[in-house]
Amino acid sequence: MNNFKTIVGIEVHTVVNSKTKMFSATKSSHTDPVNQNINEIDIGLPGTLPSVNDLVVKKAICLAHALHMNIANTISFDRKNYFYRDLPKGYQITQQFNPIGTDGYVEIEVNGKKKKIHVERIHMEEDTAKQIREGDKVLLDYNRCGMPLIEIVSKPDINSPEEAMAYLTQLKRILTFCGEISDAKMEDGSLRADVNISINPYGSDKYGTRVEIKNINSISNVGRAIAYEADRQASLYLQGKEVTPDTRRFDDAKGETVYMRNKQAVDYHFMPEGNILPFALSDQFKQEALRQAKYTLEDIVKTLTDLKLDNKIITLLLDDYPLYKAFKKVLVATNDAQAAVTWVLVELVGLLKKDNKTIETVSLSKLEHIIEMIKIVQQGKINSKQAKTVIAEIYRDDKDPEAIIKAHGFKQITDPKELETLLRAIIQKNFAMVLKNQDRPERLEKMLLGQLMKDTQGQANPVISTNILRNILRESKK
Repeated sequence: MNNFKTIVGIEVHTVVNSKTKMFSATKSSHTDPVNQNINEIDIGLPGTLPSVNDLVVKKAICLAHALHMNIANTISFDRKNYFYRDLPKGYQITQQFNPIGTDGYVEIEVNGKKKKIHVERIHMEEDTAKQIREGDKVLLDYNRCGMPLIEIVSKPDINSPEEAMAYLTQLKRILTFCGEISDAKMEDGSLRADVNISINPYGSDKYGTRVEIKNINSISNVGRAIAYEADRQASLYLQGKEVTPDTRRFDDAKGETVYMRNKQAVDYHFMPEGNILPFALSDQFKQEALRQAKYTLEDIVKTLTDLKLDNKIITLLLDDYPLYKAFKKVLVATNDAQAAVTWVLVELVGLLKKDNKTIETVSLSKLEHIIEMIKIVQQGKINSKQAKTVIAEIYRDDKDPEAIIKAHGFKQITDPKELETLLRAIIQKNFAMVLKNQDRPERLEKMLLGQLMKDTQGQANPVISTNILRNILRESKK
């Protein structure tokens, strides 16, 4: 590969977060039982008329803005005509001639070097039905048919697997953080990537034959697929063999791209969609759309950086939007970034990993109970060790933290008089040790506090106890 340059362009289809489909009032959901969310518009019955989903238009405007694009002043739709079993109308409504966004970019950083990956266009369209294979049968789930999509088409500016993964990672962050345009989950099919790849010898201006790899199911697999396909094409060139313009898929178990079919040039006979008249986008409508995205991705990164969070923590939050929302909720309620990191990103995430679950399975009630627990820790009523027991029971049973504390007898001793009495008794009992270690105050303090914690089963408030002990020791020296 040292003799060849890899050239990659990526087409991304992302499902827009919306309660209804692109052109009908049917529920938009890919988790419902099959063929539940269908109406006459979705399956193209004669005489039906589509109606544009305003929310999707607004989210497309947010995306165009986040990608530094020119935003169209007029919205129009077109028909992409082809006959396939997953397309009941015999055509797909899309934006061929007047996309909502053009000429933008995504800035990435790989190995410390920044680069702009230019985005040629984004356009709105409707999804097709989902095909489910059972043996030699192909079944169709029309729940997906008509769901709102935005297609994002990059220019062939990507030159390595690492750049491709960085581009998709940054694009996914933009889609989730900037107005919650999409949940962008490749594992659920709400973000799908088709990769176009070719190679050409260094020094040559002629592009090699382009091969398409369809529907790769994870960002890491996009990197693996590009690396394999670039090597495969280079091997063919070096053997004097032809690279054919194929459509391939990626077999992640074998780490190989697999032939599907020869890529033929298809005339889709694009024509304007006669059932949806073009309409102007007013400045007021655009401003309403942009207000949905309260913050840019750069704003989010700056806020997290200003909290003095570790770069690994920031990356973790940027790559998991539901986790970020949970973290932010706890941060706002407690005003303590370190506590939010400790109890959400470390302890709670650790409990979830043991059960192979995600943060999305944590109910709002549990999160509220965790916030209450953190406030109790901040007040010094329980210590961190006790709090680990409390959060585990909140996670398991969604119990009130005060009830858990009471059941375990975790209530801390905070009465200064009671703590002073206990400490003086310990000093009296260990007076010989106190005399022996008078010249080593740190060691002496640690030993006496350790004995206090042992006698009280960890219930003595450490901060109050430490201050009282230091006062007693100062008095003894006098």
